[in-house]
Amino acid sequence: MSDRAYIGIGSNLGDRIQYCQAAIRAISEITGVTALRASLLYETAPVPPASGGWFLNGVVSVQTALTPGALLSELQRIEQGMGRAAERAHGVDRSIDLDLLLMGSQVVDTSDLVLPHPRLHQRRFVLAPLCELDPDLCHPILGVTMQQLLDRLDDPSVVRPLAPAARRV
Repeated sequence: MSDRAYIGIGSNLGDRIQYCQAAIRAISEITGVTALRASLLYETAPVPPASGGWFLNGVVSVQTALTPGALLSELQRIEQGMGRAAERAHGVDRSIDLDLLLMGSQVVDTSDLVLPHPRLHQRRFVLAPLCELDPDLCHPILGVTMQQLLDRLDDPSVVRPLAPAARRV
């Protein structure tokens, strides 16, 4: 069985575009991952404010037969290979951040992984690129589409498409 998985990508240190592009290439090379589609990259004000400055954020979708745990392990391997510390503290600047957001209609709640991502419905920097890829995608717990979540979002944070010359990864 194969599921469509959605992965959030973010960076706010160093060459943010290069880090995001390298992460997307690495995701495309995971054994068992096919049909990668990438959103535009968006500049996002850091929440909470981080010393590294504005984030670049985007979302990729892939088709995969991997389990959620196996895909998460691959994403963490990519992060570590790109210099991210294994300790994942909130609000810390990072060269790369990969979050497994959704995987089909699967609902997972373990100490290592929660699906759908527990805060995706509260984050404009996740919902904007998710809606670009699949606005009609339904949240498996809330039962509404990503577009509906974005439309009703009470989040004043700034999320803007990256300058046209550097948008696509």
